[in-house]
Amino acid sequence: MGMNARSSQHSLDEEHRHELCPAKKVCGSCKWSHIPYEKQLAQKLSDINGSFRLHGVTYDCEEILPSPQTSHYRNRMDFAIDFQGRMGLREKGKWWRVLDGHHCFISDEKIEELFERIRAWLPVAELSFFDRKAHVGLLRYAVIRTTLLNESLVTIITSAPENEEEHTQVEKALHLLAESLPGTHLVWSIAHTVSDVSRGEEIVPIHGAPQIREQIADFVYAIHPFTFFQTNSRGAEILLETVQSYARGIQGDRFVDLYCGSGFFTLPLATQFQKTYGVEIEEEAIARARENQQLNAALLQGREISFVTSKSEESAWTAEEPDLLLVDPPRAGLHDTVIEQIKQVRPRNLISVSCNYKALARELQHLEGAYEVRKMKAIDMFPHTPHVEVVTLLEAK
Repeated sequence: MGMNARSSQHSLDEEHRHELCPAKKVCGSCKWSHIPYEKQLAQKLSDINGSFRLHGVTYDCEEILPSPQTSHYRNRMDFAIDFQGRMGLREKGKWWRVLDGHHCFISDEKIEELFERIRAWLPVAELSFFDRKAHVGLLRYAVIRTTLLNESLVTIITSAPENEEEHTQVEKALHLLAESLPGTHLVWSIAHTVSDVSRGEEIVPIHGAPQIREQIADFVYAIHPFTFFQTNSRGAEILLETVQSYARGIQGDRFVDLYCGSGFFTLPLATQFQKTYGVEIEEEAIARARENQQLNAALLQGREISFVTSKSEESAWTAEEPDLLLVDPPRAGLHDTVIEQIKQVRPRNLISVSCNYKALARELQHLEGAYEVRKMKAIDMFPHTPHVEVVTLLEAK
């Protein structure tokens, strides 16, 4: 089956730690937590290759790298607060029902600690709770993030206060919360819509800077309240290492990173090329990418790096004539136009990072006449779920 030797490091206790979950029958968070971890890895490989067969792709993914941790690996958790002040994850298939006190065994242990402190604060905050059916009330979500640098960020999402008095009331309550979260960055995010999403449009720093830092290999990344970042930091180290190993030795001066986000792959790979061009549709992500470029300036001396806010399919990336093209699209996969652009420009080297093997199978099917798969590895970034990352190195025919 080709599973990496690292998989042997998982002890029986680690593999079955999910049995400690008190709500595994009703929580919708970890769909595969009833399956022993070794079998999860085997099933993911089988699912990837089964999808390839359905799309007529003859290449097999033969290796899957396990997550360094199978519990307490998630560095971000979004906890709902319901109209009665219950806080936790939602019940399976019931968006309106919160499992009070349930934080999930896959969350970082620091997240569990902060969760309990926030939950203890709720009854004394003297704030109303958001009713998702009536669209009234203040407290909506608590988003907790941690990093390998031992930094933590709590974002409390509320509805917009109705008046200045209520605004002051929320600030007072949040400063009270900050006293129970020493060393933790605390942010208030105000949602001006009734949409039930765990983010707001306005950011108000309460304690500390409204951001934390993460370090993966030699690179440091700034993480703001709603910045997308790999949710498994230790797994992200393996993911980056794999991409770098595929790029190592590629000759040329030009590198293009489509769907570049905040520069997670862009910056480490830029050290290998004279000119780098990153494209991302979200302005906030591009702002973070430029910030990360400055944070890592010492490692990037002499390199020309440009970040552009644009849809990948509408950008001018084809004019760059890259020696290496990297694509890391969202779950929907590559836009049809991007696939056609790749086939027309035909960069000699193409690295695909895919979080959806079904979309990847379709993309490999469309690229078959123009490209040949040279290497492929699956990386389990999401233990106890059906999701998996697949990294593929392709070479133009």
